[in-house]
Amino acid sequence: MIALSSIGSGVQTIQKWMVASIGVTDFLAFLMTAVICVVAASVVSVGVMTLVWRYRRVLLRGRDLRLDRFMAPGIPGINLFNALRIPVPKFSFDLSGGRGIAFSLGVVGVGFALAFSLVIATTDDTPMWPEAGAAYALPSTIGTPLDPDPETPEQASQTLLIGLKNGTRIDRMTLSGLNLGKASLAKSFEIRRNPTTGVTGSTAYLFIGDIVVTESSAPALSFHNMELGSVTLSPRTDGHTNEIQQDSTVAQVIVDSSRGAGTVKVENSVVDRVIIQINGVLGATIGVLEITDVDSSVGSWDWGYIKAGSMSISASNEYGSGSGIEVPNAIWADTISARTIVDNTVDVPISVK
Repeated sequence: MIALSSIGSGVQTIQKWMVASIGVTDFLAFLMTAVICVVAASVVSVGVMTLVWRYRRVLLRGRDLRLDRFMAPGIPGINLFNALRIPVPKFSFDLSGGRGIAFSLGVVGVGFALAFSLVIATTDDTPMWPEAGAAYALPSTIGTPLDPDPETPEQASQTLLIGLKNGTRIDRMTLSGLNLGKASLAKSFEIRRNPTTGVTGSTAYLFIGDIVVTESSAPALSFHNMELGSVTLSPRTDGHTNEIQQDSTVAQVIVDSSRGAGTVKVENSVVDRVIIQINGVLGATIGVLEITDVDSSVGSWDWGYIKAGSMSISASNEYGSGSGIEVPNAIWADTISARTIVDNTVDVPISVK
């Protein structure tokens, strides 16, 4: 079992290298890896067999072994057909010379293909989109397992980290029917720059045509570092602070072309938290970011480094921890600039659990 696991890990390493270095799709990388492994194994095996056959007399100490022709063994049922004079086809295989080598390559190739399929099926634990506990560098759908959270090192991570490669284009990203929250985590939904590589710069933003948030809830909300063409706020909150700065020079972000863009959907899932991460200095582009029925039992929504044409948070959304309307649970910081601001937020006692 350990040997199978090692072979499976090696195959996955080759596949991931092809995706990262050559830029092929995940499926094509899998097919190329399968062909390379099967052909290489078949050639090596038949090569060894050919050498053993060539030097068989040395290995057998002067004795010889002849297998020039192979006849299928007799089968009782077929012998009965012969006794009744019923024609039965006979088969023979010439295993000498090049024909023998070609036949051996074919048989060994089929055997290795079946073995390869078995190894992949029994050892492949690579996370595939949108499985939790992994980081994805979209548009690749092959995930990299995440280490356990420092707060709970004994538990496997259930974070869904959506990494956006430098300059990635997405036509629509939809997050729907998600249940988030883990008691040890302060944040349940983040949009951020990569904290490990330290991505910075005026273009290291998430450029979005439209942001639409409906029917969602969380104990707290904190938005910052944004430029918005227009923003419409009408959620119910357990106290809020709106310090958005009006700025008539903010550019309207328009993302109409879907050429070269993919579509991302995460639906009906239970995870500890969702992180949308900007991984390159050129940022990433999303036509529409749609958040529907995404509910956090604990942990705040913390969004930053966004430049969007519009953002709408409807009256069907609720944010609050039960601390009272005099304590802001929803904060739109003064690092947000917008050309048009409509604020119909309603403060009512709310405790999201």
